[in-house]
Amino acid sequence: MHLISHVYWERKDRFRFRTDTYPVWVVFAVESGSFQYQIGVERGIAEKSELVFCPPGYSFQREMLSPMSLHFIGFEFDKKPTLDIPVLMPSFKSQPADEKRLASDFAYLRKLHLATDTRNMLLKQWILNDIWQLACNEWDNSSHQDELTKLTNSDDELMNRAAEWLFNKAHTQFSMRELSEMLELSPVQFTRRFRKAFHITPSELVRTLRIRKAAKLLLDTDLTLDQIAKRCGYDNGFYLSRVFSRHMNVSPSKYRQQNRV
Repeated sequence: MHLISHVYWERKDRFRFRTDTYPVWVVFAVESGSFQYQIGVERGIAEKSELVFCPPGYSFQREMLSPMSLHFIGFEFDKKPTLDIPVLMPSFKSQPADEKRLASDFAYLRKLHLATDTRNMLLKQWILNDIWQLACNEWDNSSHQDELTKLTNSDDELMNRAAEWLFNKAHTQFSMRELSEMLELSPVQFTRRFRKAFHITPSELVRTLRIRKAAKLLLDTDLTLDQIAKRCGYDNGFYLSRVFSRHMNVSPSKYRQQNRV
C-alpha cells in the first residue's frame, strides 16, 4: 500500500460535503464521535475505533452524528491486485479487535499528521499498512465459514430471516420475545419452528456466537471480563464467566492463561 495523504481532524463537527467520490482509496479512521454512512448498498454507523474504507470511484455518503476526531487517509496499492478487493471485502467497515494496537497506531499518526520529511512519511506508510492488516484480520474472522453460516439456507424463509437477524443482533442485548413478536409467532412456536429448520434452538445459536466472540477477545485483547461481556451481549462478567465455564469446560481466566501465545 502506498500512502497518498493523511489529515487529522480533532472535534470536527460537520462534513463539508454530504457526498463525495475519491480517485484513490480512502479510510475514515474514527478516534471518537460517530457518523452514519452509505457506500453502494451498504449503510451503517461508524463509531470509536472503527474504520470505514471507500474504494476509488464509489459514492461515499456520510452524515455526522456527533463531533468526531478522525484520521482521513488516502492511499493506493503499489501493484494492482489480481483480485477485486471491494468484492472480496465482507464490509466497507471494520472494527479491529486489537483496540490497543489500533489506538497506538492512532497515537503515532496524531503526532506525525503534519510531518512531511522522508523518515516520518515512511513511518506513516508503515502505520497505514498495519491498520490495513488489522482490518483484514477482522474481516477474515467475520467471514470464516463454518457450520453456523449455513443457518440462513433452510427451506423455511421466515426462519432464514430470523437466523440472519440473530447473527446481526447476537452480540447486543435483546429479548427473544422481541424477535418472536416481529415474526408474529409465540416464543414456543418460534423455538419449535427454528429447531425444526436448523436443529438448534435460537438461544443455543446466540450463546454459541457470544462464546466464540468472548473466546476471541480473551486471546486477542487485554479487556477485562466485564468489558468483554458488554461486547458480547451479556450484562456483566460474572454471568459471562458462568456461561463460558459451562460451555467451554474452563473458566475465562484459565482459557486466557492456557491459550495465549
